[in-house]
Amino acid sequence: MASEIPIAPPLKASITRPAAAPQVSIEAALKHNPHLWSAEELRAVFVVRQTDLQTLLNAVTSTSTAQVPQHQLITGHRGMGKSTLLQRLALAITDDAPTRANWLPLTFPEEQYTLSTLAELWRNVLDALADALEREHASTTELAALDARINAIGEMPTAQAEVAALTEIQQWIAQHKRGLVLLIDSSDLLLHTVGQTERNRSEGKKTALWRLRKTLSHQPGLFWIGASYQALEADHSYQDAFHDFFALHELRTLTLAEMRTALLALAQRFGAGRGLVGAEAEAYMAQTLDANPARLAALRLLSGGNPRTTVTLYEMFTAGGDDSVQSDLTRLLDQMTPLYKARMEALSEQPRKILAHLMEHWHPMGIKELAAASGLPTSTLSGQLKRLQLDGMVETTRLDGGAKRSGYQASERLFNIWYLMRSGTRRLRQRLAWLVQFIQLWYSSDERQSL
Repeated sequence: MASEIPIAPPLKASITRPAAAPQVSIEAALKHNPHLWSAEELRAVFVVRQTDLQTLLNAVTSTSTAQVPQHQLITGHRGMGKSTLLQRLALAITDDAPTRANWLPLTFPEEQYTLSTLAELWRNVLDALADALEREHASTTELAALDARINAIGEMPTAQAEVAALTEIQQWIAQHKRGLVLLIDSSDLLLHTVGQTERNRSEGKKTALWRLRKTLSHQPGLFWIGASYQALEADHSYQDAFHDFFALHELRTLTLAEMRTALLALAQRFGAGRGLVGAEAEAYMAQTLDANPARLAALRLLSGGNPRTTVTLYEMFTAGGDDSVQSDLTRLLDQMTPLYKARMEALSEQPRKILAHLMEHWHPMGIKELAAASGLPTSTLSGQLKRLQLDGMVETTRLDGGAKRSGYQASERLFNIWYLMRSGTRRLRQRLAWLVQFIQLWYSSDERQSL
């Protein structure tokens, strides 16, 4: 029985904690929608990806608008901060007057669901350009003229619209002697959709992806800085067109020190405890973390050092609690339930079944082992796994036991833990409880210093 598992008692420490601290005011939506953060909030809380930001900003500032840029791609799992980094880069370009004079950052929705052709891509760029110019207080005459040309392009046949929209972009760059930085989130999904659409139309060998590559390879002043779950070579639909095309920037999981820095910045900006703000809130958060260092170390391991999860941890820590890793994990998983449940329900039956088998197994599974468990042929599994990888839900990794073959597992380990705690058998839940117990005890020692 679950009650027989000897979970360690909470590790208590002396800490001044306001009684019945309320939940903080940070909006939950902001964890998943960084474009809703104000410029002031983004500057205040963006504290742990400074090296990545500076590298990308240097790539922009060191490139003349008369040059063809070395295009960039940020890679990382869900919640690793790709979207936030793109938003912060746009702000950094705008904040620096010399860079702003040469380059205009254009931002887009994370998923451009209506986009399936190059004509629609270039038209979206023109719409983003109009939005950026409006933020710069361009004249109503200039904006009205640009809107009219965009509307006219929208009435053209697809092939003609593609040429007209790209020509409009090229002419704007030449006329204003100012480059455009295209901050394209979910670049992998966008390129996959464009490539798939044209293959379905059987338009021949000169595909949209090759036309896009040609434009990006020859057009000065057009700088693509995208974000993707993985390097584009992992998907066969565009591996030829974009093989070794982008300079890659992989976002790593946060270290323990980086998570602590982020939590302090969130407390300083959004408050902590009962009505504490600014420096007092930051000091309260520091006191909370320092009273039981093993608590954050264990949660960092269980959550994988994910920045999005770190925001949830901030909400937990500032709301108070009994400092037990077991109860922390339960609260964390409860807060993540709406997101994870929606993610599972959004999948169709077959990929949902495949993902469930992978999560129930926990360890990486080879495709033959997965076929035996799921009852699906390997030919079907290959296509479904590729799609799950593209969606950032599954990753390939080396099989356990020293095998040279690769296997598959759920890419977000906290998602996997949530599934097992919610849907797993009694035996699996017991094993997870022992895991939490072990981690809490282990990171109570000096070993946590190596994280």
